[in-house]
Formats: sequence, structure tokens, C-alpha cells
Amino acid sequence: MKYGNYLSPIYRLSQRDATTVPRKISYSQWSLYERCPLSWKLNYIDGLAPFQVSIETCFGTAFHETFQHFLTVMYTESVKRAESINFRDILTAKLKEEYTRCVAENAGEHFSNPLQLAEYLEDGVAILEWFKKRRSQYFSTKNWELAGIEMELCVQASDANPSVYWYGFMDVVMRNTVTNKILILDIKTSRNGWNKNAKSDSLKLAQLITYKNYFAKQYGTPKENIDVEFFVVKRKIMEESMFPQKRIQNIRPAAGSVTQKRVQRSIDLFIEHCFDLEGNKQADKVYLATAGKGAANCKYCPFKTDYERCPKENRIRE
Repeated sequence: MKYGNYLSPIYRLSQRDATTVPRKISYSQWSLYERCPLSWKLNYIDGLAPFQVSIETCFGTAFHETFQHFLTVMYTESVKRAESINFRDILTAKLKEEYTRCVAENAGEHFSNPLQLAEYLEDGVAILEWFKKRRSQYFSTKNWELAGIEMELCVQASDANPSVYWYGFMDVVMRNTVTNKILILDIKTSRNGWNKNAKSDSLKLAQLITYKNYFAKQYGTPKENIDVEFFVVKRKIMEESMFPQKRIQNIRPAAGSVTQKRVQRSIDLFIEHCFDLEGNKQADKVYLATAGKGAANCKYCPFKTDYERCPKENRIRE
């Protein structure tokens, strides 16, 4: 578990020492491979991925930590104490801290400016204050408890390979004390919310399917007792809209047995192709460059213009 995050005592016995497992993979790794196997190889086998940072990721981290702090106080202390939190002070401190850290990792090079940072800060405060006024619509202490914040997953990723473990952290995990149902929430920061393309992106939605599958495996909860939801917050809303605008979207992906099996099968194939039974990466395998429809997979790829390692003519388009 990450330092400073919350974990309910009833789940501590199911935690594994992640430093002892032979090989760890994550949703980021698997999803990158699904989009473009060659990009995965260049990143994770050849180690060629440059450090990448943006104001969006920096803000996302600061917002997550601020929001998670509110929930921790609400469920471990009191609603009254949580609602007395000064969101502006905490988000300001978190944003400064995260930006400073990212600049240091970026060889001292700045990637934003005071005006942009101030805009993101005001957007974040607006989201948090909007949420505070409507908190009871989204979170209640009646029959619900906080199971974990940044709750760790570290569990064998495929039954066919004992050396490769799925590793990651779930933003928020709740437990219903009456039904024993689990709700796993993944917080996403967005400019205007998710559009229909984002909502139908099966690979994006699969993140929570993996959490559901591996939570059940690690913590012994039946899959039918686990719900998953994306908690999408919007930085911008239509101020002049005829209808009231919400700052939050709750998106629950289809997570039935058919979807679970499809996602797990895809992960099994990824592990089979990329790792041997000791967990070593298999550099001698063929890794195709998959550009996708309209070369969408190349849009943000750091190797987009590296024609030596990824020749344009070799990129497979749908």
C-alpha cells in the first residue's frame, strides 16, 4: 500500500509484499500492448520511452489526492469534519507539490505557466465546491464504509503463468455493511466529461473490469458482489446551458461474465506472448506496429516520428 493512504483493517491480511513477486504488469502496460505491441516493446523491453508529463496529469494527481483526503476524513472521522475542509488550501498545496516534483523529473524544464496553473486550480476548486454542496447524492455514511484509498492489487495475472502479477492501485473502494457489496471507483479528470466515443472505448472501460476480476481473486469477494464505476469530473461546463450542468459523470461499464472472460483472455494472450514462465520479457518475439483506425494509436505515441524504430510503411491501419 502506498504511504499515507487508507486501508480498512479487514483487508490487510490479503495484502502481498509486491517487492517479492518476479514480474509485475499493470493496466497501463497491457492497454498499451493492446493498442500497439511495438510501442509496448520500445517502452518496456528496450526502455526507450522518454519521461512525459503534462499539466493534465499533474492536475489529475493533485485533484485525486485532495478528493481522496475528503473521503478519508468523511469515513474515518465525520461528515462535519470533512465538510469543514478548505479545498482551495489543500488543492493549492497539492498542485504546487506535484508540479515541483514533475519539473524536477523533467530535468528542470517547465511545462506550464502561472496563468495556466491558476486556471486549473480554479477549475479544481469549482468541481470540489460543487461536489460538497451535493455530497449526499454521491456518498453516504449510512450502510457504507471506506474499504480503501489507493488500495493495492498484487495478484497472479494469469493462471497459465505463476511469475507475472497484476499490480495497481484502486482510487476508492467502498463496502456496503448490510449487503457486503463492494464498489470500486476510478476517478477521472476531464475537460468536458466523457463523450460517446470515450464511453464506448472498450479498452478504456476494461480498466475497471480488470479491477473487478483481480479484486475478487485477491480479496475473496464473489464477482457478483462487486460493482465498478468511473467517477468523471469536468473542469468546464456550459455556463449558458438551458439545463443545469453537472460537474460529475457516473459511468458504469458492462461488467458481466462475458466481458470479464473476454478481458481476461486478452490479458492471458498478452502474458503468453511477452513473458516466459519465469517472468522474463521475450525480446525475440515479433511485435507489430498497430496504428489503428485513422492512425489513432500514433497520435500521442513518443515514437510517432521515429521512423527508424517504427517505419511508417510497417504501421498496420484498420
